[in-house]
Amino acid sequence: MDSIFDTDSVLLELDKTGVNTYFLDFLHTNSFDAGLLRLNPGERDTQGPHSADEIYFVIEGEGYIHIQDKSHRIKKGSCVFIPSKTKHHFHGNSDRLVVLYIFNNNG
Repeated sequence: MDSIFDTDSVLLELDKTGVNTYFLDFLHTNSFDAGLLRLNPGERDTQGPHSADEIYFVIEGEGYIHIQDKSHRIKKGSCVFIPSKTKHHFHGNSDRLVVLYIFNNNG
């Protein structure tokens, strides 16, 4: 298993997956999964609540994350914790938004 990942390489792999795909898991372990989410301006984040806790870290860009009934501004360097079963989605980015996500597999 690889231990070091290059985000540019993961984004290139994401480009190969298809037009309607905006995220890609690049690591699966017994404890967690990790991946990258990339939203271009005007692209819609269609995710629903997850069954596991999740952490997001914004690598590039800025916009908003809607959690439950409130939007929060995010930018490069923002770190967001989302408890399991919490409604959330990204929106409002005027430039490319790239986010690292990590899901807990033990939830």
